[in-house]
Amino acid sequence: MTTVSESKIVTDTVELANSALVELLEGASTHASKDKSLYALNSVQLEGEGAGYLVARATDRYRLIEGKIETEHGQLSKSLLSLADVKRVIELCKSNKLSKVTLNRIGDLLTVSVTGSSITVQLLEANYPASFDDLLSVSGREPLGEIAFNPALFADYAKIAGKGNAVRVEFIGKGKPMMIHLPVTKVEWRALLMPMRVI
Repeated sequence: MTTVSESKIVTDTVELANSALVELLEGASTHASKDKSLYALNSVQLEGEGAGYLVARATDRYRLIEGKIETEHGQLSKSLLSLADVKRVIELCKSNKLSKVTLNRIGDLLTVSVTGSSITVQLLEANYPASFDDLLSVSGREPLGEIAFNPALFADYAKIAGKGNAVRVEFIGKGKPMMIHLPVTKVEWRALLMPMRVI
């Protein structure tokens, strides 16, 4: 999507640590829908947040996750990458492990550059969920005794947390999503997991 404001095309550049971007994208992509027919959700949204942060968001309608890492400089407006393109970016970054990575957005194109290598991806034009902050907020919680969830969905949190690290689950109310607290490494995560109906 080309963002136009008074005939001005969005141009953004952000520079950050390669390994942090890989960790951010690998973790966020676990929550993106694998169903390609869900065009808007088969993706990861990137956005600069304030000065010095890059946020990645993903959801598959049952879970959502938001990760935040520090950047060295620059800003990035909301950019929606297909899951296939996210995998291409991860592959590029992993092939140049010790380098810095630069994300350069011009209109609806995002170029990712690492040590002389680069790829350019077409950003998606789709209505992406905008209510992450409301869902991840901490207000209005009530005690809860039990909740049911799909353990296959929960298994991805172990991959994000890493071997030997604890994942804390907070139950916030009957029929409400569980807050998932993941250890902070290079990425500061916020996540939730929707409950299952018991039949």
